[in-house]
Amino acid sequence: MNRLLRQSLPILILIAFAGLTVWLERVTRVDDVPSTGKLRHDPDVIVDNFTLRRFDETGVVQHTLTATQMRHYPDDDSTELDAPTLLYLGKLSPTHITSERATLTKDGKEAILRDNVRVLREAGAGNAEMTLTTTVLYVYPEDEIAQTDQPVRITQGKSVATGVGLHADRVKQEYTLQSRVKATIIRARP
Repeated sequence: MNRLLRQSLPILILIAFAGLTVWLERVTRVDDVPSTGKLRHDPDVIVDNFTLRRFDETGVVQHTLTATQMRHYPDDDSTELDAPTLLYLGKLSPTHITSERATLTKDGKEAILRDNVRVLREAGAGNAEMTLTTTVLYVYPEDEIAQTDQPVRITQGKSVATGVGLHADRVKQEYTLQSRVKATIIRARP
């Protein structure tokens, strides 16, 4: 039995090495399939001095979005904007929304504005100019609704209100602070 084992030992070692070689080759194989880029977050389109206008069914501009640079990312179909400005027109007083940067979701129904967000509603019939500042604002352009869970400061005329969290509806002209609200309301004299 010893003799048989000694004679077959070199063959068993060669079979083990051959199996190990096949296993190593399969484990370390790099496929030559070209990458689609879906796993990378690199822009496929970069546009400087970007402007987008949304029209109603009669051809009247409803809102305009501008930015110093726009980058589109194909992996998640998102769009990033530098120094965006969103201008709402229509029947109500014009409203300007600015920030340092923004992200548009893939369907374009949500804009997330970040860093030094400022909303300015121009003075109109019976309304003083209103400003709103915060750090993050979620804007839904088609519905003209905005919201945040961050601290907010609203100034209208000489009145000032602060709080944490906001739900704003431009069409209804309603601005609701969610919590920790402090306000100084000064009525305009007739």
